[in-house]
Formats: sequence, C-alpha cells, structure tokens
Amino acid sequence: MLLFMPLWWGWVGATLLANRAGDLVDQALGRMALFSVAGCGLLMSVAVGGAFGDRALVFAAGYVVLRLLLWAFSCRLPGGSARLRLEPFAVAAFVAAPLFLLGAFLEGPWRIAAWTAAALIELIAPRVLPAGLNHVRIETAHLPERFGLFLIIALGETVVAVGGQAAGIDLDGPTYAAFALAFLIIVLLWWTYFHYGAPAVRHSLEHSPEQARIVTDVFSYAHLIYVTAIIAIAVGLKKLLAYPLSVPHSFPELLLAPGVALYLFGFCYARWRMFGAATAQRSAAALACCVIAGAAPLLPAIATAALVLAVLLALNGYEAWIVTTHRPLPLLRLPRIARRDTQL
Repeated sequence: MLLFMPLWWGWVGATLLANRAGDLVDQALGRMALFSVAGCGLLMSVAVGGAFGDRALVFAAGYVVLRLLLWAFSCRLPGGSARLRLEPFAVAAFVAAPLFLLGAFLEGPWRIAAWTAAALIELIAPRVLPAGLNHVRIETAHLPERFGLFLIIALGETVVAVGGQAAGIDLDGPTYAAFALAFLIIVLLWWTYFHYGAPAVRHSLEHSPEQARIVTDVFSYAHLIYVTAIIAIAVGLKKLLAYPLSVPHSFPELLLAPGVALYLFGFCYARWRMFGAATAQRSAAALACCVIAGAAPLLPAIATAALVLAVLLALNGYEAWIVTTHRPLPLLRLPRIARRDTQL
C-alpha cells in the first residue's frame, strides 16, 4: 500500500487535470504532457517490484518527474499560476516527491519512514489545502467514466489473479467450489458499484453546487477506499483458492471479509459526503462482513467466502427490490462536516 499511494495520487492528479484542461488537452503540448506523465507511471510500475531494493531510485525519480510535470501542467490551466502556492499539486511536487527521492537513498526503516511521511502528505494535502477549484466547473461525464474504468481494471486484475492461482494448482471439488465462489463475489462487487453506486455519484456531481467537494471526497478518497479494498479482496481470494478447506493461519488468508467490509463502508462514506446520509442496507452489510471477519479465524476459508457471498447476494437482492418497488431508501442520517472551503 505504501507504493500504491504515489501511483494512485499521480493517476488522480493526471485525471483531474485532464478534466479541467478542456481543449488544451487536445493540443500538441497537452498531449505531450499527458504522454510524459504516462511514461513516468510506466517507469514507476516497472520499478515497483524492486522499490525496496535496487530499484528504489528509479521508482522515486519517476515519481518526482511525474509530480513536477503535473504541477507545471496545472500552472497552465485557467486559474493556474507559476508562482508557488500552498496547494496540493505544489505540495506534492516540492514536498512529498522529494521525500520519496530522499527515501531512495536511505535503507531499511529509514526508507519506510520517509516514504510513509510522503504518502501521508499526499493523503492529507487535498483535504487541508485549498485548491482554487471552488468556481471551476467539472466535466461531469468524464470523471465518473475514468474512475469507473479504474475500478474495472482493479476488478479485472482480481479475476486474473484468481485465474492465475487456479491454473497453477491441482483442481478438485473444493477448489472448483472456491473458484465459483470467488468469481461470484467479484461479479457482485462489480454489481454493487456499477448498478447502483455509480449512478448516484454521477447524479450528485451533475447537480451539486459544490463539485470540488464531490471530487475530493467521493472520487479521490472514496475510490481510494474501493481500490484498497479490492486489493485486499484479491489477496484473500488467491489464498481461498490455495487453501479452501483450511482454517486461516496467516494475515493474508484473513483479508477477504475485512476487504469486502471496507468496500461497503466506502459506499457509506461516499453517500454521507454526497447526501448527508448512508444507506442502512449497505451499512448493515458492512457490519455483517465485520462479524464474519471476526469469526474467520475459526472457519474454513470456503465457509468465510460463502458467508461473504450470502451478504452480497442479500444486499443486491434487497436493493433490487427497493428499486423495482419504488420504495424509499432506508437512510442513516449523519451530520455532514462543515468546511469553510471546498478542496481538491
């Protein structure tokens, strides 16, 4: 996760700047800037496997260049300025990225400490620093599509991970059952996001007078929760295929139920930030997965997967019934935290 943070925030920055750029992104300079950012991302992805070893400098240097490119690109957009300001793109380029570079020259715990500090700066900066987007209109069709595509990629990689695990082991009855459970869980994770979650986000972005807040809270943070959860789920499903009838003996084997709980809590957070209320059914489903996670150390992995699948089936079945019968959503209303300015 420590190495995922710079990759995530680099991608988010490029996506948001492309959304704001309008026609500029179709000009030669804009395209070259985005291709350069993509090249840096590719370099980082090549180095990520050895980032705690001999490729640390390659990973960090790629991130420094990526962040400098994004800052320079942001300066050319309407409302941008080449003067250094206390805003997320500048903080990332001139504080967080150099910390990653410094960490590349350190060893062991010192590298981890430097990179953790840089990741925390990346995480906190959009929340606490004004970004100057209060009066910028967002292209509402672009962002939901791009972030949805990222979720598709994450879920697709989970399918690949499960298939790769199954291809490398002897298949028997329990393994086939675990394979079916894993695939159905992935399908229902997709359904939970794209069938009901994504339309609500798109509606909120189109009609909210505070688009910058939606971008920060729902796209930048809630989708980070979703992707983090999917990574945990993927690890748990791989372990399920490897040891379907075994009681878990390691932390990775226990990640399935907590990952699904985190995924569902992400929707609760997103809806709270959009509308001031989380839905009762997704909150209940997330809590049910927490209970399953508590019992998972005592259960065979395949039993945990079956219980998680049952929760997801019940959730999506209930939501389908709510929609088809035109009933109001049961809500858990929470006070929405007031903020003096919207931020990105």
